[in-house]
Amino acid sequence: MNRTLIFIASVVAPTVARAADISTTYAFSPDLALEGNPVMAESGFAGIIGVNILVILAVSLMCGFWWLKPTALKLPSNANDLWAFASINYFGNEYSKTLFLYRFLTKFPTNWRLAIQLTGLAGSAVLVVGSCMAVFSWFAVHDWNLLWYKKAYFRTQFLFPYALLLPLFVVASVMFFKAEHTRTLSQQSCE
Repeated sequence: MNRTLIFIASVVAPTVARAADISTTYAFSPDLALEGNPVMAESGFAGIIGVNILVILAVSLMCGFWWLKPTALKLPSNANDLWAFASINYFGNEYSKTLFLYRFLTKFPTNWRLAIQLTGLAGSAVLVVGSCMAVFSWFAVHDWNLLWYKKAYFRTQFLFPYALLLPLFVVASVMFFKAEHTRTLSQQSCE
């Protein structure tokens, strides 16, 4: 897919998704009495909109950085090994899949430029899915009265949507590394 289209989608989709979430929140709870996030409930709609503008702006700038200045990446000793590719470019050393995933979740990267670009694109996906989950939750709990969903939602409350977003971030990150690996391989074959 064209980098420009990915950039545009990575900016427009989370912007629309966050606007949908804020609008749905306002429709169901104009006074924020039903808002599940106590920090957002205290902030009011001005605070919610302000925080969302800052988040969208940060994600957009990170995606723009990826679009305008793609990081020059190197291939590992085994050019077809995705995990060695990801680890050598993210941490500076080749690691196995398990060790890379462990370090990815627990250590800071050495290639901050790549980390910023990855965070922008993966963060965009997380914002879209998280916003869609929030919109669905408003309807499922307060309009459709889905009992199974209400039970799951209220038993796990604040943790509910966020616990699902970390695995999504990891999956989006793997997709990012696969795409960058493919791009790097094709650049190498053209040279």
